[in-house]
Order: sequence, then structure tokens, then C-alpha cells
Amino acid sequence: MRKFKIFLFIEACLLTGALILMVSEHFSRFLLILFLFLLLIRYYTGKEGNNLLLVVASILFFFIVMINPFVILAIFVAVIYSLFLLYPMMNQEKEQTDLVFEEVVTVKKEKNRWFGNLHHFSSYQTCQFDDINLFRLMGKDTIHLERVILTNHDNVIILRKMIGTTKIIVPVDVEVSLSVNCLYGDLTFFNQPKRALRNEHYHQETRDYLKSNKSVKILLTTVIGDVEVVRG
Repeated sequence: MRKFKIFLFIEACLLTGALILMVSEHFSRFLLILFLFLLLIRYYTGKEGNNLLLVVASILFFFIVMINPFVILAIFVAVIYSLFLLYPMMNQEKEQTDLVFEEVVTVKKEKNRWFGNLHHFSSYQTCQFDDINLFRLMGKDTIHLERVILTNHDNVIILRKMIGTTKIIVPVDVEVSLSVNCLYGDLTFFNQPKRALRNEHYHQETRDYLKSNKSVKILLTTVIGDVEVVRG
């Protein structure tokens, strides 16, 4: 901080000397007064008639400033100070820290069944919910969420299929966010009237989805097939 204050003091002295030198010379003083006068006229009147004269005066004043020895010295001091600050960072060796975390990774593999009728979570041996991410060509899918335990908001069901009906049975205490892309089919969402989907996207959330302790997000993409979400 002390070095920076010294740098500012030196720059202020040099720029003050440059201003005194410019004011002491008749031509540079005339250009400075003309430049400020044209700026005031433009500011108060808003007229653009003196643009050419203002540009010429600005260019001449710029060259007079740049050939001022005090200005040149101030720029030189600023460059030297910048290099002085950058030199330690340029020569600083990059330190690399390798972090190794030991963790237990559970890998679960399951082949996609492209055809046939499937009942997900139908076995009573399954208690904990696992996210579903499947691709199907043809068949009926029934997802039994009433037979598993859902405990938080991170429950996701992603199902992409070509042809077939999809039925999802949701417990009464679980809120739902449903997003369906369908080319041709009908949608039944709890007690609401059946809705025809014709090449459209449909999204709906139950009333307490955002504040519920247990919820599931359902993302379905189907070409031809009905979608049914019911309580169970």
C-alpha cells in the first residue's frame, strides 16, 4: 500500500508539471481553452455544428499532450510500476495440488428391455426407490411407486418410448411434477378429465409440490401411447 501511495504521488507531480507546462505555452493554452469552450457549447446547446472544429482541436490537443515530456515520463513510470507488480506473478511457479478421495461407489447395471410389458417396483423385495431412466420401443409400462419408499425431492422418472401405454401409480402422500411430450395419445392425471395430446408438450404440478416433503418428477416422451397417473 505504501508503494502504491508513492506511485500516486509521483504521477500527480508529473501530471501537475505537464499541466503547468501546457498552460505556460501560448499555443497549447489556446487549444486547451478552445477544446473546453467547444465542449461547453456542445453540452449546453446540444448542437452538432462544431463537430469538425471540435475533432481537429481534440486531435491537436492530444498530440500536444503526448509530446509533453512530463506526460511521457508519467507513462514511463506507470509502465515500470506495472512491470514491477507483474514480475512476481510471472515468475511464480504454478503449484498443483492433487486431492484423492476414497469413497465407495455403487454401480448398478440393467439392460433395457425394448419390447414387452413391464411392471417396475412390482417385487416386494424392493423397498428403496431408485431413479428410472429407460428407453423402450414398444410395450406397456406400469410403475408401482406405492410399493417403494420415497423420502425427498430428488426422485426422478425418465421414460422415452415409441409405442405403448404408460401407467404410474403414486401414493397419496407424494406430490408430482409431470412433463409429457407426446405425438398422439391421451393423458389422465389423477382426477382431472382425460386430455388429448396431439404433438404437444404438457406440464403440470400438484398443488403442494414445492412444499412437500416427498415428491417425484416424471419426464415422459412417447410417440404413440396413453399416459395415466393415478393414486394408489
